[in-house]
Amino acid sequence: MNKKFWRLIFFIVLFGTLGYFREFFFVYLNVIIYEKYYRSVSEAPFPEIMNVFRKFSYETLYYSKYVFTILWVSVFFLDNFFAVKKLSSNSSLSKILIYAYAILLLLTAMSMTYGYFLNNGIIDDEYTLSRWLMGIAQSPIICLLLLASEKLYSKTISS
Repeated sequence: MNKKFWRLIFFIVLFGTLGYFREFFFVYLNVIIYEKYYRSVSEAPFPEIMNVFRKFSYETLYYSKYVFTILWVSVFFLDNFFAVKKLSSNSSLSKILIYAYAILLLLTAMSMTYGYFLNNGIIDDEYTLSRWLMGIAQSPIICLLLLASEKLYSKTISS
């Protein structure tokens, strides 16, 4: 089997592992935030590694989610970038990936800013839109679309 096949397998496993740990982290962080907000303790089994976050206040945990989201977006961006670099022979796809992430972040910032200043809080549709956009940024969707369209992009350039 060729090198490209093993690279593809590597990136699939990497995306799956990152996705699992991202989901694990945010699910249990949300459990802690819920417990802090409602002043209750969950009866469900809880991983020991996440107990370090129980020491923080509700507000600290709530606002830290923005920092953690930026961190996970950065991790997924790097994974997407290296996957496109290693799996594609077209260097233009890396630039498109960068533009796609810039557009996602810009749209998210505009949505949150609109909700915050014009609706006096980040709620409802603006929040839903920004969460959806960040969900795309924290996934391999853009990479998969770019890799799938590589042959089409090459044909367009040559025409």
